[in-house]
Amino acid sequence: MCTKHFRLSVLAFGLAAAFSATAQTSDSDRLKALEAKFGQSLAVIEQLQKRIAELEQGKTGAATPAANEVVTRVETLEKSVTELATSASKGNTDVGLPLHGFLDTGYASASGTPPAYDKSGFRLGTFDIYLTPQFSDRVKGLVELAFEYGSDGGLGTDLERLQLGYVVNDNLTLWTGRFHTPYGYWNTAFHHGAQIQTSITRPRIIAFEDQGGILPSHTVGAWATGKFDTSLGRVSYDLFAGNSDSMRDGTLDYNASGYNNGTPAMGINVGLSPKSIPGLTVGLHAVSEKINSYDALDTLNGQSTLQVAGAYAFYESDNLELIAEYYSFNNKDEFGKSGTQNSTAGFVQAGFQIANRTTAFARYEKADLSKKDPYFGLMSNGTTNFGSSYNQSTVGLRYDLDPRSALKLQLEQITDDGNAGQTVNWVRAQYSVRF
Repeated sequence: MCTKHFRLSVLAFGLAAAFSATAQTSDSDRLKALEAKFGQSLAVIEQLQKRIAELEQGKTGAATPAANEVVTRVETLEKSVTELATSASKGNTDVGLPLHGFLDTGYASASGTPPAYDKSGFRLGTFDIYLTPQFSDRVKGLVELAFEYGSDGGLGTDLERLQLGYVVNDNLTLWTGRFHTPYGYWNTAFHHGAQIQTSITRPRIIAFEDQGGILPSHTVGAWATGKFDTSLGRVSYDLFAGNSDSMRDGTLDYNASGYNNGTPAMGINVGLSPKSIPGLTVGLHAVSEKINSYDALDTLNGQSTLQVAGAYAFYESDNLELIAEYYSFNNKDEFGKSGTQNSTAGFVQAGFQIANRTTAFARYEKADLSKKDPYFGLMSNGTTNFGSSYNQSTVGLRYDLDPRSALKLQLEQITDDGNAGQTVNWVRAQYSVRF
């Protein structure tokens, strides 16, 4: 076979391979266009092969004008096919709008007198829609929309996360929008889909704002996150700045529309996964922001500077999971004259696989919150004070029906100063799935 025959055959094969690969990943319009161009190119290749064969049979020696014309057309076609193959091999980086979701239902029963917001009976849990649009290799998004019933039986809808991100390099990603505030381990590892966490409930210390949380679990702002390797191990980091929260009716509000006191929230979270202990991550974190409190008439009735720092650890192996987090508060009263108050809170949770698909877990959590601190004192909705000292012991079992669904049983004993110091025992059950 002559050189031109060989080059055309290789180009045809390359185009076919590129088209075949693209056919698996591109949308229908792109496929139709490439298929049409591919067919046209093959037809031209066939005609030129016949013409070259005729010229080779009838001519020897110097090239004729006709032969030169064929060579020129071959070179032009070669360039065209190469460009088409390159375009096809790149594919379409817009992968559309991947959709995921979470559902859970449950039952809870209390012995004793629980606080008003926590009732016995069957419960509808959270319907969580989780979207991860990928616009290009570097531009991506994350959207999380949750539908859930409150203690009053009303259905609430909340855009829990709305993030747009840009991947600068392997070590840095920039996000803007509403995201989970990066402190500790739990708050960024587990979101509103109950199926992905071992236990039924989150530790009360880091409960979501609308469930009585004492820490801002969401932030509207900008967030830089990444990882890099060192001689000691892999270092992870988070730096963020955003709108400071406010407090209304005893509940933290993340202020989606801007500041209300002119000061930003800021924080840092740094972790190390040492090479010497695979599966372990230890870290330090800190958050600071100025928080205004408003009464039912939207009148300012308090202002505090939230200053919290602490440490965390996470360990995971084939059959063991350990999570521990500690928080030290050093809050300053900016409205009255109570000064700076110190408080502490923390939890430790262990999960161990005791049989195929079955995990036993236990958690202990404790909060010692200053009664003189107006930040915690204003966390009351008239019937319940979420900013109160408490201790809680939890044990339970989780059984995975399959990788996407789980049954959980959980027993709790809670002694809460905000519930007149009463001890309440709970039995909780949950069926949770993801898709």
